[in-house]
Amino acid sequence: MKSNGLYLLFLLLGSHTFAQNRTIVRTKLNHVTIYINHERGNFNGVNEIPNPFAYSFGTGPETVPFAVVSEQDSIALSLQHGVKTTFQIIRETKGDTLICQFSAHKEVKAATFSDAYKTAHQGQTLIQIPEVYELINVIFALTRYGQTNAIYKETDYYRAVRKHFEPYRHQAAVRTIDSLLAQSEDIYAPLKMDSYAYAFSGDQIEKTGVYDRVSWGETNTLEPYIPLLMSFAKQSDYRTFFRKHGSYYASLVADFRQNVDVAAMKQWLEKQFPRTRYSAIKVIFTPLVGWNQSANSFSDNGFTEAQAHINFPFITTFMSQQPAAIVKGGRMLIVFTELNHSYLNPEADRYASEIAVAYQDLLNWITTGKPSGNYNNPLACFEEYMNYALVTLLYSDLFDKQTFQSLKTNLENNMVNQRGFRHFREFNEELLRLYQNRQPGQTVADLYPAIIAWSGQQKSDYKLLTK
Repeated sequence: MKSNGLYLLFLLLGSHTFAQNRTIVRTKLNHVTIYINHERGNFNGVNEIPNPFAYSFGTGPETVPFAVVSEQDSIALSLQHGVKTTFQIIRETKGDTLICQFSAHKEVKAATFSDAYKTAHQGQTLIQIPEVYELINVIFALTRYGQTNAIYKETDYYRAVRKHFEPYRHQAAVRTIDSLLAQSEDIYAPLKMDSYAYAFSGDQIEKTGVYDRVSWGETNTLEPYIPLLMSFAKQSDYRTFFRKHGSYYASLVADFRQNVDVAAMKQWLEKQFPRTRYSAIKVIFTPLVGWNQSANSFSDNGFTEAQAHINFPFITTFMSQQPAAIVKGGRMLIVFTELNHSYLNPEADRYASEIAVAYQDLLNWITTGKPSGNYNNPLACFEEYMNYALVTLLYSDLFDKQTFQSLKTNLENNMVNQRGFRHFREFNEELLRLYQNRQPGQTVADLYPAIIAWSGQQKSDYKLLTK
C-alpha cells in the first residue's frame, strides 16, 4: 500500500497518556500519530494537505475517544457521529497553522465473512483472475494511462484485447476512467482492487455480498461507475471474450501455482511471525498489469484474509537466459513483497515509537525524486526496508550459496540504485547477520529490537553528500 495524503493504518494499541483540554499540537515533521478508540494510526503528509482540512472516520460506537500525538506534545478529544471536532496543528516547518475538522460516521465493514464462507475458505491459498477484475483492466488498457508501462503489452493476449475492444475505446466507461486517471494516477490501484467486490449476474454487475470494498478507504471507489461498466461489457460483448480466453487464464493460474509456491511463503512467514495468522490467502492478478502491486487484509467473524494484488510474473527474454534457480527466485519476488507486508507491518507497529526515533532523519534513508521518496514517514520507510530484506532471508533458506549471492546482489542493486533506498545494502547485511546468528527458537519478529537499534546508530551522511 502506498502512502499519500491521509493514509491510515489502524492497529490495536494499549494505553497512552494525553494532554487534556487542549486543541493544539506542534510538529516539525510531516506526520503526527492519531488514536481513535485506542487504535493507533499515522496521519501522513501534514505539510502538504490543504488548509483547512476536513475528514470523517467510520466508527462503530457513536462517540469514541480521539487523540493526536506529535513528537512534541499531544491532545485528547472525542469524535461523534455527525459532529465536527476542530483542532489545530502548528506546522513549524511550513510556518503556519493547519485547521482540522474531524468527524465520524457509522462504519460499514469492508468484508463480511459468513460461516459458509469461512468453511469454504479456511486454510485455502487461492490464485484468481476474476471476471469483473479483468474488465476494469481491459478498460485501463484502452485509456491514455494504458499506453504506459502500467499495462503489460508483450503478449498475444494484449494484442487480442486491443483488437477486440479498440472499437469501443470511446465508450463512456473508458472516457470516464481515463479522466479519473488523468486527474490522479493514485486512483488506479483503488479502482482495480475495489472491482474484486463485484461479480456478473447475467448482464448485471453486483456486489458478491462478501466485500463492500477491497482497497483502503471507507468507500468503494468503483461503485459510481458500475452502470458504465455494465454498458461497456454489454456493447463490447466482454463476457464472450472472457469465456473465450478462459483456457489462457487457467494456464497462467496453473503456472503460478506450480512455480510460485505461495503456500510455502505463508508457512515461512507464519514461522517467522508467530503472532500473525491468516485463515486464507488470495493472490489476484491479470495478464494486463505491468508493474503495479498492492495488498490489503480483512478480519470478520473470527476469520482473517490477506490479499495480494499483483502483476503476473512473466518470464522475460532476459530472464529466460538465466539459470532456472535465478528465474525461480525472480518470479517469487512480486507476490512475496506484497504478502509479507501483512506479517511484517503488524510487528513493526509494536515498535512504532522506537522506529520514529531511529528513522527521524528520513533523508538519510530515502532519495527524493526516486520511488523511495514515497515512503516519507519513519514507519513506512522501515517497513519497506524490512520488506525487501525479508526476501534476502527467504532466499538464504531456499537456495544454494551461489544462487543466493546472485539474487542478493541483484536485489541490493535494485533497491539502492533504482529505488533509492540509500542504506539498504548495509541494512540487508545486518539483518542477514542477525538472522544467521539467531539463538535457537528465535524468529525474525524477535530481531526487530536489534535491527531498529542498529538503524538508530547509523550516522546521517545526507548533509555531507549535499554540501
